[in-house]
Amino acid sequence: MVRRPYPTYRDQTYPPTAAVWRALRELRAAPPGYASSGSRQKLFSSALEQSEQLFTAAASVGPASRPLVLFYGLSQAGRAIAACAPVPMDKCRLNGHGISATRMDQPDLGSVIIKDKGAAGTESFTQVAAMLGSRSLPEETRLADVWAAILEVNLWPLQSTTHPQLSISRETHQVDANTLQAMVSGLPGALQKHSDPKDREQAVGAWLVDYPALNGYRFRSIGAIPDNGPESWDERQGTIGCRIVWDVEHGEEAAKHKFAEIAPWKGRSLTDSARVIHARFGGDDRQLHPLLAWWSVLFALSMLARYQPGQWTAQIDVNRSRDAVAIEYLLDSALAAVPELVLAAIDEVTA
Repeated sequence: MVRRPYPTYRDQTYPPTAAVWRALRELRAAPPGYASSGSRQKLFSSALEQSEQLFTAAASVGPASRPLVLFYGLSQAGRAIAACAPVPMDKCRLNGHGISATRMDQPDLGSVIIKDKGAAGTESFTQVAAMLGSRSLPEETRLADVWAAILEVNLWPLQSTTHPQLSISRETHQVDANTLQAMVSGLPGALQKHSDPKDREQAVGAWLVDYPALNGYRFRSIGAIPDNGPESWDERQGTIGCRIVWDVEHGEEAAKHKFAEIAPWKGRSLTDSARVIHARFGGDDRQLHPLLAWWSVLFALSMLARYQPGQWTAQIDVNRSRDAVAIEYLLDSALAAVPELVLAAIDEVTA
């Protein structure tokens, strides 16, 4: 798809959100992919117009109402994505949410349960997931676990988060030509208490079991740095990182392919060599597409705000709720992060 480069957050001329919406508005005159003409063109343009208006409105309201407006803005953007995707016409007219939220009366926000409704029909969540080549949520999943999969809010996870997202950075200095070497960061600092290198590796290995994307690795220290020196382990702000290695065949290209399998999506400000992975949840070991992680969380918060207003008011009260600041941070971050992910998703389905 051909599109003029648009100013990003690195360009000080325009605010990043305005620049992204400008790029989305430009698409409406000549929609990409299957939305280039006919009823799909009308669906694409009108859904994006509604999405933009809803996000604009969301910026002017506080946390009490913002999740409602944000979720429906994202839902309409999903219809624009579907309109230009290479799917039959009956699949691009999304109906229903395709996702549910239960246990909303729990005092712990992270204990809210999210689950998809299956892939049959034209349910929004599961159909957009299929269009983006993403896993869905076939089994019940804690809100705290999906929240932890959102790159933009990793600084403020929910209090009940047990397995945060991890950063993974590919290193160009390889052990040999047929390996992929990476630094995985963000592990709990408590794992560093093991002074014996073998005990430490066993503890870290046991903790990483819940990150199936990393399957097949070995520690960098084994056979390379026997004394488990500083090149193998890294301490930062209460967390640790370690170098791990995968054996691959056919050199550099194979290493690039393997890294893309481990961490298929990068964040807004990350490079091809720096990405994130999240822990196992929801009955599917694959990584959840960033847009679908936002979709899940905003849906759950919108249902809570709509059907449990008293509970929601308590959750966002900074004088009573330990998760209030995390909620504020997520709702603020959504205003900029979600439109950019929508633009990227349109590129993905029309590539």
